[in-house]
Amino acid sequence: MAVETKAQIVAAAGETLKARGFAGTSTRAIAATGGFNPGLIFYYYGSLHELLVAVLAESSAARLARYRSAVEDAATIAELFVVLRRIYREDYETGYVRVVSELVAGGIAHRELGPRVVELMEPWIELAEGAIERALTDSPFEQMVAPRELALAAITFYLGANLLTQLLDESAAVERLLDLGEQAAPMLELLRQPR
Repeated sequence: MAVETKAQIVAAAGETLKARGFAGTSTRAIAATGGFNPGLIFYYYGSLHELLVAVLAESSAARLARYRSAVEDAATIAELFVVLRRIYREDYETGYVRVVSELVAGGIAHRELGPRVVELMEPWIELAEGAIERALTDSPFEQMVAPRELALAAITFYLGANLLTQLLDESAAVERLLDLGEQAAPMLELLRQPR
């Protein structure tokens, strides 16, 4: 029963965050969304911020499990862009883009929340770093650019794209940027060819 209740609370918190944003996500609003007593949030999570971290952690873990093999199986830069597009589209359609954007904003406003949000991004940075390292193998860029720095740039792009999408509903602009990346990928692949 406790597992089901916790799952219900996390689901309600996620839906409330998507619908109302960080500023409008209170324990009462979450409880109203889920149809339960607000006291359950404190009983199971201790605080609103801990619950919101749990929402991000659960969603991120599920997405990582889904995408890890796709990223690791991408043998070319073009294939990586296909996976990136799939991740972005799914995140946009499911509202995960909003969850991440709102928690990043919340982490800026509430300093104790920020490090927790960053901590949950680290597995994504590591996943991107591994993919970039594989993509750079046997290319002139292999010794020129640190994969960790490019991974941070990729995550920065993702976060920026999330924020832009929330502020301006610019999902079409992000799609065009992904198109450009996919178009450039074959040229980057040529650099990997033995000379």
